[in-house]
Amino acid sequence: MTITIDAHAAIRDLEAAGIKPEHPEAIVKTVSRADTDLVTKADLKAELHATIASLERRLIGYLVATVVIVLAAIKYL
Repeated sequence: MTITIDAHAAIRDLEAAGIKPEHPEAIVKTVSRADTDLVTKADLKAELHATIASLERRLIGYLVATVVIVLAAIKYL
């Protein structure tokens, strides 16, 4: 997801609000760069699905190990 910022309008608005002329440009640059670090809903969903898949594999492994142990115990009884 990309946020589009009208940098010129943002700088004008900040200067009109009384911020010193050198600060609005720095503020707009910082906000524009911060956009690349945002996490999207799709990112979170992908991470969640990967985690669930990993847990499913581990649970299946534990289940198989348990069945093998139980069968081995039954064989030696």
